[in-house]
Amino acid sequence: MNFDITFGYPAWLIIICLLIGGGYTAILYYRNNEGIGRKASVALGILRFVVVFFLAVMLLAPMIERLINIEEEPMILFVQDNTGSIGFIPDSAYYINDYSDEVKTFKAELGNDYDVRTYTFGESFNRNDIFTFDEKFTDMSAIFDGLQTLYSNRNVGAVIIASDGIYNRGINPVYASAANKFPLYTIALGDTSAHKDVILADVLHNRVTYLGNKFPLRVHIEARECSGERSTLTITRDNERLFTKAVNFTTGHYFQTVDITLEADQVGMQRYHVSLSPVEDEINLANNYKDIFIEVLDSRQKILLLSNTPHPDVGAIKQSLENNENYEVKSYGINEFDGNVEQFNLVILHQLPSLEHTLPGLMEKLDEHNIPRLFITGSQTNISVFNNLPTGINIKPRSGQFNEALPHTNHNFALFSISREAKDLFGQLPPLYPHFASYETDGSVRTFLYQKIGNVVTEEPLIAFSDHDDTKTGIITGEGIWRWRLHNYLHRQNHIVFDEIISKTIQYLSILEDKSQLRIFSENIFYENEPVKFSAEVYNQSFELINEPELHLTIYNKEGVDYPFVFSRTSNAYVLDAGTFPPGDYTYDADVTVGDDRFKHHGEFSVAPLNIEKLQTIADHQLMHTLAAENDGKLFYSGQWSELIDELKQREDIKPVLYSQKQFEDAISLRGIFFLILLLVTIEWFVRRRSGTY
Repeated sequence: MNFDITFGYPAWLIIICLLIGGGYTAILYYRNNEGIGRKASVALGILRFVVVFFLAVMLLAPMIERLINIEEEPMILFVQDNTGSIGFIPDSAYYINDYSDEVKTFKAELGNDYDVRTYTFGESFNRNDIFTFDEKFTDMSAIFDGLQTLYSNRNVGAVIIASDGIYNRGINPVYASAANKFPLYTIALGDTSAHKDVILADVLHNRVTYLGNKFPLRVHIEARECSGERSTLTITRDNERLFTKAVNFTTGHYFQTVDITLEADQVGMQRYHVSLSPVEDEINLANNYKDIFIEVLDSRQKILLLSNTPHPDVGAIKQSLENNENYEVKSYGINEFDGNVEQFNLVILHQLPSLEHTLPGLMEKLDEHNIPRLFITGSQTNISVFNNLPTGINIKPRSGQFNEALPHTNHNFALFSISREAKDLFGQLPPLYPHFASYETDGSVRTFLYQKIGNVVTEEPLIAFSDHDDTKTGIITGEGIWRWRLHNYLHRQNHIVFDEIISKTIQYLSILEDKSQLRIFSENIFYENEPVKFSAEVYNQSFELINEPELHLTIYNKEGVDYPFVFSRTSNAYVLDAGTFPPGDYTYDADVTVGDDRFKHHGEFSVAPLNIEKLQTIADHQLMHTLAAENDGKLFYSGQWSELIDELKQREDIKPVLYSQKQFEDAISLRGIFFLILLLVTIEWFVRRRSGTY
């Protein structure tokens, strides 16, 4: 070990320290030596000089720099596949009971010469000595990301990966290891034998559908070594059989896709069990079934389309709405309608009220039930009656003529957004035909499109929205919107832009705002390895966001077991991470007390099993061989522990590494200097005391 001394101030100041020490000593001992004797006085002067000099030098902040040599033993990193594919094979008892003991013995023997560290991988790459073989999926590429992060500049002698070579997440581990700089050895686990296996590979489906709709399922079926065998595909819900189909396997490696259509006849979260019956002597039955969850909503918006007389606008709007499964459209001429509007979420009034039909009773019902409405004015509209309605727009015709008004986007409109494609097409659309009039609007009106007359952009609304007494109103001030649909098809060979305009308009008007003071937000479906999370908002009577009250939530399983939780607070809301739950259906109740009022919320969610590890259980030892060969290593099999140890010990590049490291320490913190100064001062004091000078 070498050392050097550096100073926090210029080294020439040491001369000043010498002068301070010499001057102080001379003043003290030049004449003050009575009773001591000349020799003793000189000796004591030297002691005092040394003490004062050292104290002065300490003011220069001296640092002692040491060069230390450190020897780092080579590390062996043992990485174990901890996923379920190993636990499902016929020889799984060996891995669960005996394998872990063999690994412990192997690591203990390696530990005599190397620093052995153990990791597991599956869902993630973690430092872990316990093997459970229950992780839900395999991401082998995560190994190399973890090694690069943790050991890029360390003395790693070798990496040992014990796995069956099956991966179902991330990229191919051979490609992922391209940046690996360590020798890599693999231990091949699992069973490469091909057994009879019927596999329900996947079930493709929508997560949400609507009551009364028919929804599709696409089932992917595989079978290995089952030529000449037969299975049955079955779909059930609550033990009720909904579908069955015989499947005959004609080849050794069989694949088939089955398309199925089911009807959504019950509201709520529906759990469907899809299964394939096993064949004779089939060992792995865990991949023969799958549960899927589909939420059936009874929330299709019912739209009433009323017209004064037949008009192409009505047909264009109806066709657009019927293309959206979220809407159920009923279209009537005003003379055919029975007046029952309570069942509808939105009423579209084309050129109504008119001269013949002022509709006072209908308007009263719409106001009574706060039903949103969309007015389309035109040549048949009774303007005086329209102006008396709470639309926020007052039309004052200047003559009986009509303008040709092109659409111009209001860039400050914020009730909903329109795609760039729609905005680009607005400049090409043909005109609508509003009244030649002045338009007065109140503060509630939000204009979506302005009227552009020729090249002049006016502030007159072409499409606008207002909100009076919590009732939304939309106004299209001109007829002829059917031409927009034709023009859209002429230029784009589709009706996407027109459908977007109609859909966004209807969606804004028909969706009711949530006025509840307790709102809980969560997904409806979680997988068993995902934490169940909630967020929440609580409002006071002024509908201001608050989070002072304590918010409780209790989750119940099918057996009625409850799991109580309390939300954590954020800046102005609430969050809850309830952790993971076993597969099944759950309900929950949330409640909060605000002042004297108590608010409650009820919901439900489902936890789906994650069976991806059960789909493939035939080990891929070729992958393990390639992985080792590409990284300066070799493939070994479980049980060849001694051979692997010998291989590692024969490598000349696995050896200790010597590092040189500088260490800095304040000289003033050294105990030796303190005790030296104390000793010198003590000797001086003792001699002077003995001589009677103190």
